[in-house]
Amino acid sequence: MKKIFYHLITVMIISIVHLLTACDSFLDEKPNTGLVVPDNLEDIQALFDNDYVMNRNADLGEIASDDYMITTAEWESWNETARNAHVWNEEIFPSGRSVAWNNLYQQVFYANVALEQLDKIRVDKDELQWNQIYGRALVYRASAFYNLLKIFTMPYHIAPEDFGIPIKLEADVNKLVGRASISQSYGQVLQDLENSIPYLPDKVPVTTRPSRQAAYGLLSRVYLTMGDYEKVLEYTGKALDLQAELMDYSTLNASGPFGFSGLNKEIIYCSYFSSGSVAYTSDAFIVPELYGEYGSGDLRKDLFFTSPNEEGLVKFKGTYMGNLYQFDGIATDELLLSRAEAAVRLGDDALALRCLNLLLEHRYEDGLFEEVSGLSGEELLGKILQERRKELVFRGLRWEDLRRLTGSSYEKTIVRQLGDLTYQLKPGDAKYAFPIPLDEIQLNGIPQNPR
Repeated sequence: MKKIFYHLITVMIISIVHLLTACDSFLDEKPNTGLVVPDNLEDIQALFDNDYVMNRNADLGEIASDDYMITTAEWESWNETARNAHVWNEEIFPSGRSVAWNNLYQQVFYANVALEQLDKIRVDKDELQWNQIYGRALVYRASAFYNLLKIFTMPYHIAPEDFGIPIKLEADVNKLVGRASISQSYGQVLQDLENSIPYLPDKVPVTTRPSRQAAYGLLSRVYLTMGDYEKVLEYTGKALDLQAELMDYSTLNASGPFGFSGLNKEIIYCSYFSSGSVAYTSDAFIVPELYGEYGSGDLRKDLFFTSPNEEGLVKFKGTYMGNLYQFDGIATDELLLSRAEAAVRLGDDALALRCLNLLLEHRYEDGLFEEVSGLSGEELLGKILQERRKELVFRGLRWEDLRRLTGSSYEKTIVRQLGDLTYQLKPGDAKYAFPIPLDEIQLNGIPQNPR
């Protein structure tokens, strides 16, 4: 009877999660934490195992980035928010509400519910499970905060004391929270991730659950955003010490509708954009400048992209999810490229070359891989950044790379051409920070981002 009761409670919790997921006005409607009663470890874990809530990310940055182009007819078929994001309009959210904002703060809410409930549950009842759930809650909250920062604030290095995001650390959504600074916001992300590490297992059998390796990987991603390359080296090293497996792309079948057949051994932490993301819209094509960089023998060309159409254009098919969901989690290839970039920026060209070559030798046809050698300094950095873009295409990282490279010799002006209209996003433009949704401003009285 007790097992049946727990099962029913779990079903109720999952149902509530889906109900709230369907509601665009999640924060505006102020959910009552009393509706969710995860008063034991099994129920809290059931809450977290709803990956459609806890592992789903927002694709606004991907929509606004530069790896693809679309036809005017395709653009006109999109919803207004997506159309606005694609051309960096002054206004983005016509209804005043943002699904991206609400979904990410929904993750924060459930992490906070879990942390508060864990305080009421005896640790000695099942210390190992308690620890792991506690660590996971911190990772989920940190990940959500970081993903909000990438969309709704300016790049860290440009204005660290400008307005960041509301740092909500309590489940009570009636408690109003103002915008912390960008540096304070990043500080909370780092604190949550670092605090999670002692509580997590090194690796997990189900990669939608955060592990210690995932926390290391997320820390390396955040520190790369912040330009702290010593920390990037530290945390990529710790993550890769636990696992550094790479797929040999020469053993994969590129003939199917997707380049990959499902979650693979490179994945350390699985998060994704839901189906219908920009990568799979009917007339979204990879920009020729990017596709042209995949040379002879590069297996990524067929695994990542469809065959060229009559105009020589290709579409993306290479998500590590192996389906219509677009992977943006942590994987071995990203860690190696981040480690290579940090190494060359710190003057260790030998380490950078080792990391880069280790990755690339798994990406070329047998006998056609030519080891990268004879490069150093800025020339090697340029090569690493080129391979980063090629390897991590449609992985949710390009927008942040464009942001963090502002002010360097690798900054870029993005240009869109839709019919007779030309749109531009220049480096450092205020439009790199999406506007705060109007309903949040009205609810909390927080300042808007300048556009």
